[in-house]
Amino acid sequence: MSRPFATTRTVVVATDLIVGVGAGLVAAWAMNFFQKGWMRLANQLEPKETAASKAADAVSEEVSGAPVRSSNKKAADSVVHYLTAAIIGATYGLIGGPFPQLFIGKGSLFGAFVWAAADEFAVPALQLSPPPSKTSLKDHALGLGSHVVFGIVLDLVRRKTNAVISPRPEKS
Repeated sequence: MSRPFATTRTVVVATDLIVGVGAGLVAAWAMNFFQKGWMRLANQLEPKETAASKAADAVSEEVSGAPVRSSNKKAADSVVHYLTAAIIGATYGLIGGPFPQLFIGKGSLFGAFVWAAADEFAVPALQLSPPPSKTSLKDHALGLGSHVVFGIVLDLVRRKTNAVISPRPEKS
């Protein structure tokens, strides 16, 4: 099977980047779906404010001097959430090529790493959430579970997309 274009390092990197962004967006949707299901089963209400909505407020205040209007909070939350997921997905796609060890666990270990780095370190350090010691075990479990779902879906979508766009030649 011949390829329609030459595979250069630039094409490989661009493909890894684009596939990673797309996989990150799908994984963010799956993460939201998981969280909503978890909250429904636990009979919990969605929080009025999330780290993503607080981040959107901080950016809005820096740019315009005012927080996001309450009528736009949910949309701003989604934009920050999906933008972050796209960046994490792009990183996963780009770094995974030269470092395939990143793919160990089919995304589950990566998702757990993202949870630890983001929810347990960066978000509290940026004062977008309480410190981990002041967060309930239930919330830690939801965060870890959500990020493991994110990682698994990220890896699955990345692998399946790559299999479609870069099929391996059949062995004779």
